[in-house]
Amino acid sequence: MVLKQVNFQMFTYTDDNGAVWNKRGELDAAVNALDGSTALTAGARVWPRRTKRYHTREAVFYDPTTFRTKRIVVYTAAAFAAITGATTLAVPVPNQVADITYSLSEKIAEKQPVGKSTRQLIDHP
Repeated sequence: MVLKQVNFQMFTYTDDNGAVWNKRGELDAAVNALDGSTALTAGARVWPRRTKRYHTREAVFYDPTTFRTKRIVVYTAAAFAAITGATTLAVPVPNQVADITYSLSEKIAEKQPVGKSTRQLIDHP
């Protein structure tokens, strides 16, 4: 039996402000059917690594039998809106002949820090 391997690719990510980035993501037909991914945009900046204050929009799927989860990046706002509570994802599992169907458990909105003005204190003589 041939086991599926996880492969990655750079895709175009459009943030909530309409700016275009390149973001690494999984190259998988089931994932790519949901995530709105398209070929990378030459010359676009690469999305920075994930932190508490800076992350892409994501969908989290889980297997109700084993409670394992799979997190995917959602590359467009339209694809994020199209994912509903009824959305499922076929996930290949090692040593299994058939893919396992995971159910949506969470949609995580994009988060980016916003610049703001700082408070200026009065100089004291």
